[in-house]
Amino acid sequence: MESVKTIRAVERAFDVLRALQAQPDGATLIELQSATGLSGPTLLRMLKTLIAAGVVRRSMTDQRYRNSVQLQVLAHAIAPADRLADVAAPWLDQLCQQVEWPSDLMVHVGDDDFMMVLESNLRQSRFYVRRRYGRIRVNLMASAAGSAFLSALTPERRMALVRAARSGRDVHNAKAIALNDAQARVEEARRRGYASRHPVYRGGGYNGAARDDSLQAIAVPIIGQGQVLGALNINWNRAAFTEREMVRRHLPALQKAAQGIAADAVANGLLADLPGLERADNWPDGVAP
Repeated sequence: MESVKTIRAVERAFDVLRALQAQPDGATLIELQSATGLSGPTLLRMLKTLIAAGVVRRSMTDQRYRNSVQLQVLAHAIAPADRLADVAAPWLDQLCQQVEWPSDLMVHVGDDDFMMVLESNLRQSRFYVRRRYGRIRVNLMASAAGSAFLSALTPERRMALVRAARSGRDVHNAKAIALNDAQARVEEARRRGYASRHPVYRGGGYNGAARDDSLQAIAVPIIGQGQVLGALNINWNRAAFTEREMVRRHLPALQKAAQGIAADAVANGLLADLPGLERADNWPDGVAP
């Protein structure tokens, strides 16, 4: 089946908006022609359309074109979490192309005893895994993503979340907490540079019954300017690779994607807008041998 074609005029409009974004002092028609490669008549029609839409303005003082404040209003109207998902999407796409197995960007809020899938490349992966689509919840104490997130926190904050999870009803959290090995798992994750599922967790949804989903996962925290934004994982079928094999093959790519997401979030000013970010406790950059 023929793929859906893009609308070239829309692509050109965004070329103009990006060119203006790169010129905080505004741009002349000649400068925009040079930056976009568009002809004079085409560019004039494009600018007239964008001005009518209210996203570009032409200054009465110097006659230079600039992106209007309305464009900024539209951008900031997007929820901070959705802006983080937008920033992460290219990195998740690139990671899936490299690894092929699916990955999830997960975030945590307040004293929740779960991580929430904010963005995922599950539908892009060519491999089938037994997982529901959408922004599902995953237990905090036993999942790879939850373990990576906890391992990046200060000891005081981590213990506060363990206490909060102990009072919850999730069976997976309860099983992990009962073994009283949280500190040992934190030390292991920090030594290896990644976290994996707790051995007692073989699958099952948050607040749902345990079931073996045949999956394994590794995860790393996403840290920007000393703040923990969430965690990024790779999921795979246990029969395909051992954890050691997956780490050897793909941990560097996972770490690079997490670092890229954090850097882009910082560059886009998201850290000031995302609610309840946690302070990181000097997460190491090392990888497992």
